Amino acid sequence: MGIRAEDIHKWIDGFFDAESFDHFVRTGSRSSFNPYNHRKYRHSAEALEDAYREFEGQYSREEIKAVFESHIRDDYDGFIPLQEDFESGTFEEKYHESESDELEQILSKAELSEYFKGRSYPNDKNDPRKLSARFYWHIVWPTVIAAILFAASTFTVIVPVFRNSMMNQKKAMIKELTATAASAIRFYIHQEQSGAMTKAEAQRQAASEVSELRYGLEEKDYFWITDMHPRMVMHPYRPELVEQDLTDYTDREDKSGKKLFVELVDLVKAGDEGYLEYLWQWMDDASRAEPKLSYVRGVPEWGWVIGTGVYIHDVEEEIARLSRNLLIADGAIAMVLLALLVNIVYQSRRIELDRKRAETGLREAKDRYRALVEGANEGYVLEVDGETVYSNHTLRRMIGYSETELASMKVWELLEPDCEVNAFANAHLKQVYAHTASSAEFEARILSRQGAPLDVLVSTSRIFFSEKNGHVISIGEIRRGSQQTLEAFYRLDVGHASPSFGVHQELAEAKTAGQVIQTLKQLPELVRRLTDQGVRPVLLRETIGKAYDASIERFISLSLEESGTAPVPFAFLSLGSNARHEMTLFSDQDNALIFADVAADQLTEVRRRFLALSDGVCAKLNQAGYPFCPGGIMAANPKWCLSVSEWKKNFGRWILQSTPESLLEVNVFFDIHLSYGDEKLGQELRDHVRACTDQNPEFFIHYAKNCLGYKAPLGLLGRIRTEKRGSEKTINVKQCIKPIETFARIYALQHHVDAPGTLDRLEQLHESGALRDDTFREMVYVFDYLWRLRFYNQISATAGLRADADELDITSLTDAERDNLQSVLSRIPIFQTKLSYDFLGMQV
Repeated sequence: MGIRAEDIHKWIDGFFDAESFDHFVRTGSRSSFNPYNHRKYRHSAEALEDAYREFEGQYSREEIKAVFESHIRDDYDGFIPLQEDFESGTFEEKYHESESDELEQILSKAELSEYFKGRSYPNDKNDPRKLSARFYWHIVWPTVIAAILFAASTFTVIVPVFRNSMMNQKKAMIKELTATAASAIRFYIHQEQSGAMTKAEAQRQAASEVSELRYGLEEKDYFWITDMHPRMVMHPYRPELVEQDLTDYTDREDKSGKKLFVELVDLVKAGDEGYLEYLWQWMDDASRAEPKLSYVRGVPEWGWVIGTGVYIHDVEEEIARLSRNLLIADGAIAMVLLALLVNIVYQSRRIELDRKRAETGLREAKDRYRALVEGANEGYVLEVDGETVYSNHTLRRMIGYSETELASMKVWELLEPDCEVNAFANAHLKQVYAHTASSAEFEARILSRQGAPLDVLVSTSRIFFSEKNGHVISIGEIRRGSQQTLEAFYRLDVGHASPSFGVHQELAEAKTAGQVIQTLKQLPELVRRLTDQGVRPVLLRETIGKAYDASIERFISLSLEESGTAPVPFAFLSLGSNARHEMTLFSDQDNALIFADVAADQLTEVRRRFLALSDGVCAKLNQAGYPFCPGGIMAANPKWCLSVSEWKKNFGRWILQSTPESLLEVNVFFDIHLSYGDEKLGQELRDHVRACTDQNPEFFIHYAKNCLGYKAPLGLLGRIRTEKRGSEKTINVKQCIKPIETFARIYALQHHVDAPGTLDRLEQLHESGALRDDTFREMVYVFDYLWRLRFYNQISATAGLRADADELDITSLTDAERDNLQSVLSRIPIFQTKLSYDFLGMQV
C-alpha cells in the first residue's frame, strides 16, 4: 500500500507488562508463565476487527488490513492463524526477539533422515542403492558412446579425408602430365591433317617423341600408348610388347591379377579417360609389389590410348604415420575423458542415489498418509485455498460422485436443499472455503448422486501448507437403522417373487459410462448391507447378475450412441458364471459376441468394428471391478468375436471331436445368456447346439467323463480332504460347486433345457421328470449351501470385496458347521453315480 504504518506494527506486537516481566526475570523461567503469551490475541485473524477500531480515522480499512495481514503472514510463513490454532498447539506465539522463526516440524530430523535414506523400506525390492536403467541410459551410456564416436570419427572421417586429398593430388598431377604428352601427339595429328606428313610418319614420330618423356623419382616414370583393341603401340621399357595383342595380357609383373590394358581401354570407351588402381612391380625389384595409380586418356583421331602411372605407396605410408599420431592423441584424450567420465559418473551416481532415497522416502510418506485416508471408514475432503483438491474412496463410494466431479464442487453443494438441519452446515461450510471459520463438528443431510438422502456427521479442521491455508472435512454416515438401506437400494414389487433394486434403475438411466462405473462401485456396499440383513442367496445372485447385465446393456447403448448403429445385427453374450447369474463380487468377465453372416469381403471390416465396440465394453467392465478373463474368453478377443457361421463351426467341432481341450471350452460356452442384442442370433446358435448333440450322442459319453473329473474333496471314510496353507487347513469352495454345475449342464443339453442358470436347469429338469423330487431338493440344497458358504467366506475374508477368496479354512468352522459341510459334500458322489449310470452305464 506504500505506507510504513509503524504504529500498527507496534500495536500488533504490543509491549511487555513491565511488572510481570520483571517478576518473570526475578523468579526464573517458569513454564506456567510466558510474558509474550498475550501476543497471540493480536497475531490472529480475529484481531483485525480490533485493529479497525484502534486505527479508525488514521488509516482506511484497506490500509489497515493490508498492513495487518502483511505483518502476520511475515511472522507465520504466509499463514494467518486463528486463536484456536494457538490453543490447539498448531502454532506458538511469535515475537521478533525469537531466536528461531520456523514452524513446528511435522517430522523430526531423524525421521526425515530415515525417509530420505529409504531406511523405512528394509525389504523393498527396489533397492535405492541400485541405480536405475534410466541412470545408465541418461548418464553413463551417452558419455561412453560419445567417447567411442569421437575415437571412431577420427578413423572414419579424418583419415579417409586425408587419404582422398593426397590421392586427388596424385590424380591431378598425372592427369596434367598426360595432357602434356597428349598435346605433343596433337601436334603430329595437325601435321597429318595439313598434309605435311603421312599418317604413318606422323604416328611414328609422335610415338618416338612420347617415348622420350620422363618424370618422377630418378626420371623413371614414363608414358605408354596402346590402341583400342588393345595392342601396344609404344612402351619405352617393354619394346617386345609393341604390336602385341594385349587382350589377355597378365605377365609376371602384374601382381594384381588384372587384365590391365583391357580395363584401361574400357575406361576410355566409357568416358574418354579414367583412373585405375592396381598392384605393380616396384621399379626394378621383381620381388616387391606396390600399389600404383594409372591415368589413361583417349586420342580419338588415331584410336590411341595414352597413359601413365605413379606409385602411391607414399600415400599409404603417410596415412599410417597419421594414424599412429592420431592414436597417440586419442589415447591421451581418452585418458582425460575417462577421468572426466569417472568423475561425472561418480557425481551423477551420488546425486541419483540421493534422489532415489528422497523419492523412496517421499513415496513412503505419501503411501502411508494415503493408505491411512483411503482406509478410513469416513469420507474425507481436502480443501486448499477455496478449492476441493482431494476426496477419498470412502466418500466417493458413499455418495456416488467421481473424484473429478467432486473436485469441481464445493462441499456445501452436496447438502440437501431446503432441509432445516442444513442451515448451520451450509453457512459454516461456506465460511470454511472462505477461511473465515473455526473448526467445528455438526450433523447434516447430503444427497448422493442418485438423490438418496444420507444423514452424516461433518467435522472441519484447519491445516497448513506452504503459504496456503486449507481444511480437512470429514464426513461420516450416521446409521439409524437398516431400514433406510433397503429404502435407498431395495424395492420389493408387490405380487412378484423377484425383487428389483434401485441400483438397476440407476444403471439403466445413467447418462455416461462414468456414471455406470460409479453405480457399479456401490454394489459391494449394497450387497454387504443386504447380506447383513439376511437376504437369501438367490436374491443376492440375482442382484449381482442383473447389475452386470444392466451395465453391459448401458455400456453398449452409450457406445452405439457415439459411434452409430451396428453394421449388422449382433448379440453380446455372457458366458460361464456371468450367464448363469451365479457370480460373486470377485468373478471375472467371460463374454463373447455373435453377429449376422456377411459376405467374405466384408467380414474383416465388420469384425473390426465389433472388436472396437467389445474392447470398450470389456475395458469399462474392468474399470467397474469385473477383471479381464485370464484365459482371454472375451468379446474383445478376435477368437470370440465371430459370425453365426463361425460360431456354428466352432460348436460343431467341439461336439463332434470331443477332445479334452474342446471340452474345457464347452464348459464355458454351453452356458450362454444374451445380455444385449438380437435374440434370434442367440436362439439360432442354441438350436444349432441342440442339433449337433442330437446327431452325435457319443458326445455325451465324452462329456460325462469330463464332468466326473470334478471331485468333491473327500478322503477315506468320507472325511473332508484339506490342503495345508501355513497353519490353515483349506478347501476350494468354488471347485466343490463345479460337480453340481456340470451335472445340471449335461442333463440340460440332453433334455433341451435352454436356461443357463444351475438352479433354473435343475428346476426345469425336475418339472420334466428327469430328476426325482428328493434328488432335486437335495441338489438345490447342496448348491445353495456351497454357494452361500463361498460368498460369505469371501465377504468375511476380504473387507474390500475385491479379491479372490475361494479357499475356506475349515478350522474356522464350528464342529457343527464342519459336520454339516461334510454331509453336504458327501451327497456329491451320489449325484455323480446317477450321472455315471445314465451316461456311461457304470458306477464311478
